[in-house]
Amino acid sequence: MSLIENVALEVAMRTQHKRHGLASTVSRRPPHRRELRRESCEDVGGNRFTVIAWRPYAGLRITHYELEDGTPVRVIDDCLFEIETTGQTLSRCDE
Repeated sequence: MSLIENVALEVAMRTQHKRHGLASTVSRRPPHRRELRRESCEDVGGNRFTVIAWRPYAGLRITHYELEDGTPVRVIDDCLFEIETTGQTLSRCDE
């Protein structure tokens, strides 16, 4: 290949759009996620929610919490959770 053909090929390769497929999708959830438990909770208005406790990888002592729709939740104490995006508190239900 001549120098001009080589440069033209490099420019053509740089301007191509990346293909979208399985390799380009980013998942929020780790592939080895392990669910530990589900807890029934409610807000001050009596609306019911389910908080899911899970571990991102087996063997790690890190526990994450989220609602069924994937909304992140943090633990306040043994009886309360807080929805991170809204600040709304949820209390565990006695069942």
